[in-house]
Order: sequence, then structure tokens, then C-alpha cells
Amino acid sequence: MKYDPKSAYAEEFINDEEIRNCLEYSEKNKHNVELIDSILEKARQRKGLSHKEALVLLDCDIEEKNQEIFALAEQIKKDFYGNRIVMFAPLYLSNYCVNGCLYCPYHAKNKHIARKKLTQDEIRREVIALQDMGHKRLAL
Repeated sequence: MKYDPKSAYAEEFINDEEIRNCLEYSEKNKHNVELIDSILEKARQRKGLSHKEALVLLDCDIEEKNQEIFALAEQIKKDFYGNRIVMFAPLYLSNYCVNGCLYCPYHAKNKHIARKKLTQDEIRREVIALQDMGHKRLAL
């Protein structure tokens, strides 16, 4: 399937070949100081980073550059959000799960709960209810 980052279909924007190419690219460039500096300059200008550029910064293991990355990330966060904590309201779209995390009641081995997946109308109503409570950010 062709990679399309603007697609609304997961099968098109989550692409195994693209992921592998990005991992290879970041591994190859994690010590490329010139590229890292150009990505940091783009970030300083608040132009947004591509997933490939972000991965290069995440893969970088040059201590001096990591300190620069952390300082810039902190500055950008302060510029956007100020000195405050931003909260996300959780919205569970379903309680189906394939994992076995013991701390969570939704884990796959729990056969004692009814499973539910919200419809589009139920999701819409939940989002509106959270919005009416003053929430501006959701974690799905």
C-alpha cells in the first residue's frame, strides 16, 4: 500500500516501509551535525518538523546536541503554553484490549467486563460533553 501521511486511513499513513526507511535514515544521520543543526534551526523558526526530522533528533546521541535539543524543546513549550501544566481529558473509544497489563481492568484476560466500542454518534456526544465541561484537549 502507498504511504500517504494525509490519509484518514491508518493503513495508508502507518506504513511499514516508511517506518523502516525512517529508522534507517535516522540511524544513518544521528551523528550528522550539519543536518541536526538545520533541523534545530527549522524548529527554532517554529516551522514544524516532519516525522523523519523528529526521529533524527530522537536518535541523536551527541550529548552537546541533546542538551541543545532539550533546551529548545523547553523554550518552545514555554512559548506555546507558558509556565503551566496542560491537562488532557481521556476519552476511551472502546474497552477492548489485546494486552495483559495487570493494573488495568481492560486487559484482555479480564472476562468479567462487558466490552463496548463507541459508535460515531456516541463519540460525538462524548466530545461535546467534554467540551461543555471546559476541556480543550483530549487523549484518545
